[in-house]
Formats: sequence, structure tokens, C-alpha cells
Amino acid sequence: MRQTFILFPILILLFSSCEGDDAMDPILIEEEFSIDLFFSEYVEGTSFNKALEIANFTGETIDLEASGYSIRKQSNGEGNWMGELILTGSILNEEVFVIGNESSTEPDLLNSAQQLKSGAPMDFNGNDAIGLFKDDVLIDVIGVLDEVEDYGKDVTLRRVTEITEPSAIFNSGEWEAFEVDDFSGLGSHSLQ
Repeated sequence: MRQTFILFPILILLFSSCEGDDAMDPILIEEEFSIDLFFSEYVEGTSFNKALEIANFTGETIDLEASGYSIRKQSNGEGNWMGELILTGSILNEEVFVIGNESSTEPDLLNSAQQLKSGAPMDFNGNDAIGLFKDDVLIDVIGVLDEVEDYGKDVTLRRVTEITEPSAIFNSGEWEAFEVDDFSGLGSHSLQ
């Protein structure tokens, strides 16, 4: 009985000393965020049915113009970037921003777009590399630089959900191909 009497005050002392200890708090898993914005969809459809989708998984809202984002194209693999389109508006975390060719007659494309533009760079075709730039630095690309390769002619490309970062080197394995004029995924993107 005397051993129980001595053990009891020790247990009380032990538990009371842990009340302010954060060791009992749940361990929170820190979210992983992308280092920057990236292309998530590319539509090179019939006529003027052209669109680009940019995804934001950075953990914060991005003011595109204030942060210096733009799109340019490399026409027919000629090496020079041309037709800069300065992006305007904001993109919330875990949301996308769609840029469409304003000459399109496709309602699904036009209704998904937050920014419309005719002419360069939104007049791209399947052998024009398309670059996403931040402060004049290429951060992501669709297409092969400096080559006349039809990587994306008459097709919709969607980035696979495992890809969470931009890349200045095009890798066709990061993209799934869909039929021409497929706008069904335009306006949303998720990560695995």
C-alpha cells in the first residue's frame, strides 16, 4: 500500500508537468506548394480555337501583371520569342487562368477564358513552342525549342496530374493528348 501511495504523487507530478507541453498536440503535415505557375492545358483546335491554361498551386494568390507574367511564342522553331502577351488579372491558389483566342467561335472556349487575345502569341499552331515567362525569364514551355516539330497540331494537351512544377524543357511524357477541339477540361486542373 505504501508503494501505491508514493507512486500516485509521482504520476500526478508527471502528468501535470506535461500540460503545457506541445508534445501532445497533433502533428500537422505541411502542405507542399509549387515553386511557380505552370501550363496545365493547351488547345490547338480548328481555325481560331486556341487556348492556354495556367495553374496556380503556389499557396497564394498571384497578381499576374504585377508579378511580371507573360506568354510568348517561338514561330516555326526560328529561335526568337515573339508576340508577347502580358497577362492581366489574378489567379487564386488551386485555380487556373485561361487565355483564349478572341476570334474563336466556340462558346466553351470563350466562356472559360479570363483573358482574350487575337494574333500573336494566340495564333500558334502545332509547331510553335509556347513559353510562360516571369520577369522575362522562361519558366515553362509547351513544345520543342528551336525545332520545327509538330508536337501539338490539331490536339488538346493536358498536363498529367503528377506534374506540379514548371519546366523550361518540354517533355511530351508530361502531357495527355485529346481530340481536336476538346474543351471539356478547360477551366480546371487538379493535382494527384
